[in-house]
Amino acid sequence: MATQPPLYFDEYTVRRAGEEDREYLTQIIDADPYHKGLMDADFFLQLVPGEDAWAVEDEQGRVVLYFKTATAVRLSMLFANQDSNVIRDVLKKGMNWLQGVLIGNKFREIIFDTAGAALRAMAKRRLGFVDPAPGTLVKPLLILGTGSALAGHWHHRPTASGSEGG
Repeated sequence: MATQPPLYFDEYTVRRAGEEDREYLTQIIDADPYHKGLMDADFFLQLVPGEDAWAVEDEQGRVVLYFKTATAVRLSMLFANQDSNVIRDVLKKGMNWLQGVLIGNKFREIIFDTAGAALRAMAKRRLGFVDPAPGTLVKPLLILGTGSALAGHWHHRPTASGSEGG
């Protein structure tokens, strides 16, 4: 990975987290009752495409905090007046296609908001979304062949329906 120069805000420096942070990350995770046993240094160091991890340092070069980002897409939809079977079909096929495109562009999840009970139920039942908050649906982008949202097959070339056969 190419080295990126540090970023700055006020008196703080933001730099990419790296292997040189492992020992300190382990130390602070083990001392933190909210994170101990729930993560390890690899959470910030073993990244997949679409993730970045950063260290924020004070003026003396001491790390104040670490943070990790993941690329997500917020999807908005407007349905034309069509038969519900047509809508269901286009959502299933279109979501497969879109998921392949997004994975190929290093997105990690799809987020969309809806007040529609039928759409929410269908998205959860047939499209793999979960609802972490009322009205919000989230789908982690699972990496093909692994069943995991944490490792990747980043060379997927989707076809019209998201399958190689078309």
